[in-house]
Amino acid sequence: MNPQLQKQIGVGAAVGLLVAGLVYFLLGTKRADRDALNADVKTIQVQVDKGKLLKANYEKLRDEVAKQDKRIEELIRIMPSETDAGEIPYRIKKIADDAGIDQVSFALRPEKRDTYYTEKPVEFEFRMGFHSFGQFASLISGYDKIINITNIDMTRKPDARSTYPAVVKCTISAFIYNPVEPPPVEAAKKPVPAPTKPGPKDD
Repeated sequence: MNPQLQKQIGVGAAVGLLVAGLVYFLLGTKRADRDALNADVKTIQVQVDKGKLLKANYEKLRDEVAKQDKRIEELIRIMPSETDAGEIPYRIKKIADDAGIDQVSFALRPEKRDTYYTEKPVEFEFRMGFHSFGQFASLISGYDKIINITNIDMTRKPDARSTYPAVVKCTISAFIYNPVEPPPVEAAKKPVPAPTKPGPKDD
């Protein structure tokens, strides 16, 4: 073979190896960049999926809160006001009259304050027939405000021929809504002036 040709082939092979090495080196760096980019894409995709889930949960929670707020508003509308609570003894007297019951007495009891409402109980004593109490309870349940009957104590009179053969004592409570007040805002504290350094004394 011609020595000149052999030399050209050798130089071409060396150049080819050099180019192949450079290409491999450069592509290796790009592959590392590509792998890092793919890892970043996977991390971002996980965060996107988490964000979508949080958004769906937020919308569901928002709808549930809206339903609860609406329900609370409806309950507040049927809770007695202070005026309604003051009229309870007279309203109950009218209901008792409609049921054929004789209201003997009533007495206001200490109110019980809770987080969202204040219970204002009133103790009543009635004279009635046994069947009249059922009608009375039915009329109470149809009252247009939230009230409750507790501590029912029925005593049978010895004389069964009496117009009112039973005496019933019970507590009827009105529940007044307490608006939740926001916590008081603390007044901004005035900055304390820095102590002044004493100046040099005059001789």
